[in-house]
Amino acid sequence: MESHSKGSNIEKIEQDSFDTIGSIKTNVEDGFTMVAVGDLLYSRPVTTGYYPGLSDVLRIFSGADVIFGNLETSILGSRSKGCPQAEYGGAYCISAPEVGSDLKAMGFNMLSRANNHTLDWGIEGMRETTRALDAHGIVHAGAGETLGHAGAARFLETPRGRAGMVSFATTFSPMARACDPAGEAPGRPGLNALRLTKSTVLPQEMLKSLKRVREVLPGYKPTVETPDKVVLGRAIYIAGETPGYSFEADARDVADILRNIRRGKQFSDFCLVTNHGHEPGEWSQEPADYEQAFAAG
Repeated sequence: MESHSKGSNIEKIEQDSFDTIGSIKTNVEDGFTMVAVGDLLYSRPVTTGYYPGLSDVLRIFSGADVIFGNLETSILGSRSKGCPQAEYGGAYCISAPEVGSDLKAMGFNMLSRANNHTLDWGIEGMRETTRALDAHGIVHAGAGETLGHAGAARFLETPRGRAGMVSFATTFSPMARACDPAGEAPGRPGLNALRLTKSTVLPQEMLKSLKRVREVLPGYKPTVETPDKVVLGRAIYIAGETPGYSFEADARDVADILRNIRRGKQFSDFCLVTNHGHEPGEWSQEPADYEQAFAAG
């Protein structure tokens, strides 16, 4: 499982690192190499300009079978398609149409699309980005016309094996989440989401204080609850020894994602799984608890 938050580190992983993932054997030929970078977030082509250090990066890319990155921008002409949305990922990320060919020129052949910027420029921005990537033969996953499309594994044929990829996100604007058709209702375009329920972990004594605060607020209705949990407004507080944050993944989303991962592995020699999330915050140096449990499962 490849998981990343903000950053632009480059990893080059040789075939020996892929011999086993847990107890799963891979099937790639000797010499198979994957290069993985962090977030791709730039607005104009760079391969034809002067950018010190870029040539060193591209030398690392040379000869790799899979060159992967997380695309955190929309590729479109701002005067013709899409518009900035009321909900967005913290900035309206947009790139010139020429960035599609620029990514191809650098060698990128697999990109994740599920992240907090997927729908910065709305559905049209998402669709234009899809068109740009498809036009240059870049495999991408994580965004689509329905949840089934956004969550499906995508595949890349290489001379040393077939690579698969599943992309999902835990940090996203609420209306960015894709859904499948239901009866006569059509599906909703968007990203492949893993929804989380956040709880704040506090010492037991602090929970008692929160209960007293809640009880004096207007509209409070007594309910049956456990002594280790307090709900105040929409916030959940639970007792624990170490203050912090805990996240519970939506069971339906987990089941859908795991099913797509199994399908991806079934039809590829090597399957990359990528999650984009900022939990518990960009200040954190450790993965959130849900991510550790998800990876172990």
